[in-house]
Amino acid sequence: MEVQIHWLEQDAYSSVLRAFKAQSDAITWEKVCFQAELRKELRVSDEEHRKLLSKVNTDDIIWRIREWRQAGGLQTGMISNAQPEITTPSPTVSASWKRQKSSQSIPSLTLGAPSPALHS
Repeated sequence: MEVQIHWLEQDAYSSVLRAFKAQSDAITWEKVCFQAELRKELRVSDEEHRKLLSKVNTDDIIWRIREWRQAGGLQTGMISNAQPEITTPSPTVSASWKRQKSSQSIPSLTLGAPSPALHS
């Protein structure tokens, strides 16, 4: 079971690396600090980080996104004039969601795992 958990941790870290790479080739100091903290929390070693980063850098989807970005973000035949519909939840729905979110228990506590240390 521990191996499966670590696989999920690596997958989560890899997803963040892919998202950052898809956003931009340049990385900010804030993202570097976030990655370092995330690596600690997800127990990703230096070697695992290098392997995952190498996979991200050779990922076909990421390369297509980079090419699309460099071309100005527009591709012939893919342009749409449709605007996404943005809806704002009603105050009742929003309040209900906040109550639900604040009343949810921490997953690690419900699974019997040791409680996480709180940072101040």
